[in-house]
Amino acid sequence: MYSFTNHFNGSTLRERIIMMNRPDSGRSVWIRYVMLGLVLCVATLFACRHKVDNRERDVRRALLPATNPTRAMVLELEDKNWFCHLSLVKNGANAPLWKSEPIAVVLRGNQFALADEYRNETILYINGKAASETQLQKLSPEFVDEVFVLRKWEYSSDAEYDPKPNRVLIQTSSHPIQFTQKRSRFFTLLQAAALSKHPFGETYSFNMNQLLEATFFHNKNALVERTKNQHLKLYDEFADNTDVLINGILVKPEDVTSVHVREVARLYTRERPFTDWFRADQPSSRFELNIQTAPSRAKRDSSYYVFSPFYSGDF
Repeated sequence: MYSFTNHFNGSTLRERIIMMNRPDSGRSVWIRYVMLGLVLCVATLFACRHKVDNRERDVRRALLPATNPTRAMVLELEDKNWFCHLSLVKNGANAPLWKSEPIAVVLRGNQFALADEYRNETILYINGKAASETQLQKLSPEFVDEVFVLRKWEYSSDAEYDPKPNRVLIQTSSHPIQFTQKRSRFFTLLQAAALSKHPFGETYSFNMNQLLEATFFHNKNALVERTKNQHLKLYDEFADNTDVLINGILVKPEDVTSVHVREVARLYTRERPFTDWFRADQPSSRFELNIQTAPSRAKRDSSYYVFSPFYSGDF
């Protein structure tokens, strides 16, 4: 039988009255709740990230199974925040040969070497074991099975400084390997990298003031130097391998000397990708120089004389 009376007794009623009269929780209590919520959110995000990282690692291991010591080392380094930006992978038809610079290993003729500017920043491994550059130079391209160039991530939150941030890992073969189009292109890149710091191509732009500075400090990215009479001249080393345009018109390299440095409105230089100039059939010139002039500068009254570390002349 149901009872329609309440079940309050003296002790519970007293406790309820005390709770009703208790002052509101202070601000610090709410801050503790907020902090607890943030901690739970961060923990959840890290748990999800860990799952994603594991999934990416599993995909990578499926695409690059550790079938030799070099691959095993590559996978181990990638788990430690290293990224592969240059590779020649056996049976990896869809794998890109390169992703970015620097090219830490080069071919001079058919002899391997570490690039001069990265020699002191690179550790070399052959078949999973640390090796010297002398051992590298003894390798022949036809006996090289796979190549990986890795670099340490520099901007991740847990990245630690490494004085040698480049790793070159090479797996060799006991028998000669047939040269496919992919292998030929990879080794051509290494040969081009022995001649150029930017085998993928590079561009530069200079206004007049920047050009004055570049020619003062002999910055060869500008491709030109300044003569005693303040005109421009192509460096001799670029003269036979540069297409020159003045105001969009193709001219002879020696015509650059007709341009006074103060006439320059803008100067553009470009080094073409190695696929354009490092080839046997109809190679392009390696460099391009484009000068835009402002003739009115040279014709105006020269009553204002300028002195600077880069230029002394009349404007």
